[in-house]
Amino acid sequence: MGLVTSALFCGGMGYVMHLRAVAEARCSDAENQLKAFNQHTIVSVTDRNARITEVNERFLETFGYSRDEVIGQQANAFYPDKEQHQFKLIRQAMNDGIPWTGELQLRAKSGRPIWTQTTVFPVYSDAGEHVSSISTRTDITAVKQMQSEQDMRAALHMLRDQVYVFDAETLHYTYMNKAAMDRSGWGDDYKDKTPADSVAEFDRSRFFERAKPLIKGRLPQLTYVIETDGTSFEINLQHIINVDGRAQFVAFANDISKRLAQEKAKDDFVSTVSHELRSPLTSIKGGLGLVLSGATGELSDKSRSLLEIAHRNSDRLVLIINDILDLQKFSSGQNQLNLAKTDLSVLIKDAAAANEAYCTQYQVGIRLVGTDEPHVVECDADKIFQILNNLMSNAAKFSIPGDDIVVSLATDGPDTLIAVRDYGVGIPVEAQATIFDRFTQVSGQDRKSKGGTGLGLNIVKVIAERHGGKVTLESAEGAGSTFVVRLPSRHSAQGRVQDAEILDAAQ
Repeated sequence: MGLVTSALFCGGMGYVMHLRAVAEARCSDAENQLKAFNQHTIVSVTDRNARITEVNERFLETFGYSRDEVIGQQANAFYPDKEQHQFKLIRQAMNDGIPWTGELQLRAKSGRPIWTQTTVFPVYSDAGEHVSSISTRTDITAVKQMQSEQDMRAALHMLRDQVYVFDAETLHYTYMNKAAMDRSGWGDDYKDKTPADSVAEFDRSRFFERAKPLIKGRLPQLTYVIETDGTSFEINLQHIINVDGRAQFVAFANDISKRLAQEKAKDDFVSTVSHELRSPLTSIKGGLGLVLSGATGELSDKSRSLLEIAHRNSDRLVLIINDILDLQKFSSGQNQLNLAKTDLSVLIKDAAAANEAYCTQYQVGIRLVGTDEPHVVECDADKIFQILNNLMSNAAKFSIPGDDIVVSLATDGPDTLIAVRDYGVGIPVEAQATIFDRFTQVSGQDRKSKGGTGLGLNIVKVIAERHGGKVTLESAEGAGSTFVVRLPSRHSAQGRVQDAEILDAAQ
């Protein structure tokens, strides 16, 4: 009996040890599964108010936070602005007791976007009350980036324009489409190259200086022309951020050599024709003026009426030819600026006096604001006078009789602002985008009766840009128009008109 009992006892102990070993093995498997889960899955727990109460290590590693920085935070603190609507949808699903699954972009501590495949489960108490939510996420940023690049390459590869994508820091190419590879003669080894390898004149420092408005987000794109190997290219440059937060430049290069040659041939032709026409037209205009003055004897009323029409039309033709020749000189670089220190207050007063008779024809007055004190800038006085003359005469034509044109002078930081405002018919919204183009005239029977070459505002734009400035428009139909010329300046005046007075001087 003792031997049997001893054997049974020993067998029982062995069974107990076996059960313990099985339990320990199962526990080890569970721990290994949990470790694997933590390694590949981002987990966070929130309370009923969407405050984070727990996260796993994978969460902290992925987003770059410490545990103290996360616990107690609202869950949407990690959502970028464009994803906040998703947070509201998830909260609503949790309140309705419905799990939520979908792709969600979150934001790391560094600001880098993190794309995740997310599932959020609501947790309820025994009483059926929503007490917390558990979120499990998989980082799919690399997959999204690959998809994005594949989609981009498929769209860009067969474009006729050359497309170059390069890193915003190293400038190494990350993508070139077929047209770009054909021109460069490179194969898949282009990733070892930079723009300096494809453009002999490339200057890294100058490039980054030019691209600064893109990098700082002040411009969505930048367009400029470069010449390399005797070919002219129009470059459209953009600065983008990939889904992984990496900054890149995208450059579209369009060969415009043929277009420039055609434009030059056209400009040369127009210039030649204009030169040939100006002399005989000047003679015709002078002859008509003599006849109308009575130098050849008295005229019948009918003859005078016909000659006055001819004289006005010859005036208009001479004006068109002079404007065309001015623009042609600017485009060819012949019309150089003669920069000198100029008192704009005096120049504006001179322009107002020169346009007084013209304004009187339309029963319009001129009021000046901000010209009581000297305002000296470096500019070409004749060209700025031409800007003033064009804008004042334009304002007079489209003002309502009895109104004033308001010409304002002010400063904005280092810049000088000249504004010419009228209270006339205004410019329709659909016409404002092209108002500074050549030969552009706004449609309308009333406008046609005012005449004009359709070149005056283009000349204003060209002159302003040649000075390193620009001209802008604010207008509404029936409420008048304000043209603002912004010029870089070195001024010495005191007590300037405030910027707001540029647009509100007449109120």
